[in-house]
Amino acid sequence: MVGNGSVESTGPLKGIRVLDWTMWQFGPVSTSMMGDMGADVIKIEALDGDAGRALRRASKLGTGLPGDRNAYFETTNRNKKGIAVNLKTQQGKDIIYKMVETADVFVQNFRQGVAERLGIGYDTLHEINPLMVYGSASGYGPNGPDSALPSFDGCGQARGGLMMSATPVGVKEPSRVSGGVSDQIGAIMLCQGVLAALVARHTQGIGQKVDTSHLSANMWLQGLGISMAMIMGGVDMGAYERKNPRNALANLYMCKDERWIQLMHLQPDRYWESFMTVMGLGHLVNDPRFATMDM
Repeated sequence: MVGNGSVESTGPLKGIRVLDWTMWQFGPVSTSMMGDMGADVIKIEALDGDAGRALRRASKLGTGLPGDRNAYFETTNRNKKGIAVNLKTQQGKDIIYKMVETADVFVQNFRQGVAERLGIGYDTLHEINPLMVYGSASGYGPNGPDSALPSFDGCGQARGGLMMSATPVGVKEPSRVSGGVSDQIGAIMLCQGVLAALVARHTQGIGQKVDTSHLSANMWLQGLGISMAMIMGGVDMGAYERKNPRNALANLYMCKDERWIQLMHLQPDRYWESFMTVMGLGHLVNDPRFATMDM
């Protein structure tokens, strides 16, 4: 048993059974979210376990918890039951096929072609249970020249442009956002797709495959900037500049006690007077030096 899977479910996904053949973070987080909403999630691992169980230990670092428990694995795999299966044997495949008969969702995040080679690809499982939703997460999508390439969080951030978006103006080295943010947004998109497919199953009586990827999720995360750049003829929206902001009332400032404060007024002309009054600077409201944003 992983996490709190033994607790009686009362969430919106109560009664939904999810087979979770995932590893690391992208896939596991998506199914953990389904578990958060009440789904009965069964994690399927190889006999030697999800590689995420050894994260940090392989680098001679602490895992955050005593014994063999791993904080990373526990976090990304909460609300799940577990089973270890050797999918390279017919007996192992038959176990999965039997579970698929009564499953509502199957989720995997292995490289393109791996599931098919092991006999648990979409077409095979769809024949067993045509109404089951099959969620698939990859680095670069199911089609195209890079579809079979492996991907981790950093790869998604790099290929999707997030590293450059997070890099301050004037800094030449790309900045990687910590915490597996590429995996996290990918997991959200995958979970959303699966939920939409469950609705379609209810309203249209169909099962289907749901695909998402690091690349698409990272581009969606930057969707506003990318869309506006395309609409405006390729104009770069630019990175955030704290020391030279476009809007002084939507910026970060260090206070006297060296703690930071974030201001977020997207209509500075509307809130200028009230903001200055609250700050005790009412005498500067009509100061000509601050008559325009440029000044």
